[in-house]
Amino acid sequence: MVRFKNRYLLVEFLVPSSFTSTLQTPSISTPLPAPEHREEADDSDSEDDEILQTPTIPFLVPAGKPVLGLGDEGSQAIYKAVRGVIQDIFGDEGWARVASSFRVIYHSPLTTLTFIRIARPYYRLIWSALTFLTVLGSKSVIPRVVGVSGTIRKLQNRGISYHRLVIGQLIAHIAQDGVGLSNGGGVENANIIKEGDREIEEMERLNESQ
Repeated sequence: MVRFKNRYLLVEFLVPSSFTSTLQTPSISTPLPAPEHREEADDSDSEDDEILQTPTIPFLVPAGKPVLGLGDEGSQAIYKAVRGVIQDIFGDEGWARVASSFRVIYHSPLTTLTFIRIARPYYRLIWSALTFLTVLGSKSVIPRVVGVSGTIRKLQNRGISYHRLVIGQLIAHIAQDGVGLSNGGGVENANIIKEGDREIEEMERLNESQ
């Protein structure tokens, strides 16, 4: 039986107007689980198990919840935005190459982390198209590919670790600004933690069939 091979991209959409620089913070790299050994796997399958990482660079921490304003239709809005960029940059031929396999399988309204699926031969086309995406909804954005993997499980581990890191940085930033319980800071933190836990549960339910 022929197995169609995909690539999965983990992307965050930074909103410059609501983020602050973390140039003085330590490296954000997180350890990733080693690829599982499979005796029956050939070289190409082994390649699928590897996760490709972007270079470690300073990232931006939200001063508050990112305000993309996409609501519950975030995945659909991102899909349409990327499709528009592909058609503008690569034309109808470029879109025809990716249309059947391109899918936004998850979007986090809290951290803007997004999982994208695409057929393996065309993941660089999607990646390059993302670099031309500057607006989502009514907000200016900076897309950043956090990781790429041949299996959804590897990217889930990366996404959950990165999601927790962003949540922790967000809560720390609120505390650093001196937002206390009297003006709702404690309640806001509790809501962020609760929403973050719910999103992690949704990430854990992603599977290869999506």
